[in-house]
Amino acid sequence: MPFSHPIEVRFRDLDAMGHVNNAVVVSFMEQARYMWWRGFLAGRAFTEEGFLIARTEVDYRRPILLGDDVRVELRCTKVGTTSFDVTYRLTRGPGGAVFAEGRTVQVMLDFATQAPAPLAERTRAWLATQG
Repeated sequence: MPFSHPIEVRFRDLDAMGHVNNAVVVSFMEQARYMWWRGFLAGRAFTEEGFLIARTEVDYRRPILLGDDVRVELRCTKVGTTSFDVTYRLTRGPGGAVFAEGRTVQVMLDFATQAPAPLAERTRAWLATQG
């Protein structure tokens, strides 16, 4: 996958069973996606080319525990007119056992009208390199 981000598991991420809570796994995906998109924006404001999450899917493969070396890998797998898909793989270290796999659908937003906006050509070109 073209982008990878390390995640430190915190004690507060755990549920009563000592596993990282399922909702926290979605937050791990969000943190990696934020770092990935921040690199694309290169200092520009999110409102210039921002999006909303329209869909989130996660398949949990094995529990994440305190002390696990978690890495979130992601890539763009589909580009539409106003949206794009990102797939994720959460692993134990680079290339290790898979904790979870997921997908999100992002819809570009015109912040002035709060309506979907077409992907800019530079965004489309960048996303094409992220697959």
